[in-house]
Amino acid sequence: MLHTSKILNWVVLILFLFGCSKKSPQPDQPGTGLGTSTEKEITTFSVTKEDGTLYEPSELFVTIATDSIKIVLPPLTEKINIKPKFSFKGKSVLPANGVLQDFSQPVTYTVTAENGSNKQYVVTADLPTTKNLLFMGAGNVFYALDPSNGNLKWSYTGGGSFAYSSPTHKDGVVYVGCIDKYVYAFNAVNGRLLWKHEAATAAGIESDAVIAERTVYVGTNDDKMLALDAYTGSLKWSFLTGGNISSSPKVENDRVYFGSSDSKFYCLNAQTGQLIWTYQTGDMINQSGASLVNGKLYFGSRDGFLHCINAANGSLNWKFGAGTVSFEQSSPSVVNNIVYIASWFNIYNSLEKGSVYAVNASTGALIWEQLQNIGFSSSPFINNNRLFITGNDLKISALNA
Repeated sequence: MLHTSKILNWVVLILFLFGCSKKSPQPDQPGTGLGTSTEKEITTFSVTKEDGTLYEPSELFVTIATDSIKIVLPPLTEKINIKPKFSFKGKSVLPANGVLQDFSQPVTYTVTAENGSNKQYVVTADLPTTKNLLFMGAGNVFYALDPSNGNLKWSYTGGGSFAYSSPTHKDGVVYVGCIDKYVYAFNAVNGRLLWKHEAATAAGIESDAVIAERTVYVGTNDDKMLALDAYTGSLKWSFLTGGNISSSPKVENDRVYFGSSDSKFYCLNAQTGQLIWTYQTGDMINQSGASLVNGKLYFGSRDGFLHCINAANGSLNWKFGAGTVSFEQSSPSVVNNIVYIASWFNIYNSLEKGSVYAVNASTGALIWEQLQNIGFSSSPFINNNRLFITGNDLKISALNA
């Protein structure tokens, strides 16, 4: 027989083992079945292209805040099919790592902690904006300068003059035409060439390259108005006129308005390039780009008149001028129902030179005329009730508007 104490020891051992085999792990928090950790944080966040290739590192910026993540994408980046890559503290994140996203709208990421609590991050993606840069062409070089001190930020040397086409800027990209027949798109911050399109075959570009939505509209000296894809530079459509187009196009309400040296002013469908209407002037329309205000288009012509026409159908409202001194070089500014424009000279009598005018925008009646017989091949700029303009006398003048 076994000793009584030994029997008791065996019983205790069996009960202990039986109890251990039946016992479930105790939760760290009663009733949850979860851990106690409350950590729920996205610590790093980056993005790549759909195929996993990297964006230009110097042009991708990510800022992580308490409840938001802001991404600044490189210029000309489509916001769809972007692949996020991130690290985090916690149990899980939804949407999951590496899942393609459409960041054209904010996307919410939810981080779940071990204890079941959640934290949300709203992720937004934007294209870059450029501040405090002055863009200009001089000869064959296109410059980006610091406007506060004139220091050079970057420059690009082309195959012809950049002096005729004024640059246009949007979403971190600057677009400009050149006499070398190309339209250029540069990263506005560092000058990296994003694309260039050979827009003309035998002549260059003097027209401003104007962007609306994701289309660049530009006229050429071989008589065409072009629509280019702003992201790739590829041609969307082309419209042939009877003369070179050096004026800046105006784009509004899905229409493109511009003048040509064939003496006509055109209105096209902005999506297709189809002709909607034309307006006939008495001579060429050169550098004078139209202003569109309250359904009226204002522009100058070599025929010696400032024209005001109806944007809907091209009918004439009124015209101002003597029919001698050309208005072809100056683009009008319209402020507080006043049209400001300058005239050049009489191309048939070079001794008759132009002035600066203020004209009633509704009636075409003269309000004032100043700086007579100087001649102007520039456009007036209005700011704080002052008019600034450069004249053929090589002076900058400021007038009470």
